[in-house]
Amino acid sequence: MRAAERRYLFEFLIAMAAYVATVLASIWWLRHHGGELGLLAKSALALLPMLPIAGVARAIVRVIRDSDELEQRIDLEAAAIAGLVVGLGYLSLGLLASAEVVHLEASAVAVWVFPALCGTFGIAKCLSAWRFRG
Repeated sequence: MRAAERRYLFEFLIAMAAYVATVLASIWWLRHHGGELGLLAKSALALLPMLPIAGVARAIVRVIRDSDELEQRIDLEAAAIAGLVVGLGYLSLGLLASAEVVHLEASAVAVWVFPALCGTFGIAKCLSAWRFRG
């Protein structure tokens, strides 16, 4: 494993641990004390998990920037595929919801966009790397 990949893994794992901790803490606090808070405080508490996610984004950008041209091309292809697959999937869900075929809660859908992009990116990256190296 290259030094850039080790650094990425370390930064990613620390940021994800912080994300899990802040999500659990903010949800607990909002459920138990949310009624006592003003709009600004509730908003800040709800958005608190975005800070560690910014750390995840930083780690991703750094590892891509420090990669060679082939790795960058694989990442670009994977990002394009992930964006298209997730975008088309959510568009399909929106159309089905508009036709009242399915019932969707907007907040639940919004929360899953980024994880869906990340997961799809991972799968697409494996496929792209296999195609380029296979």
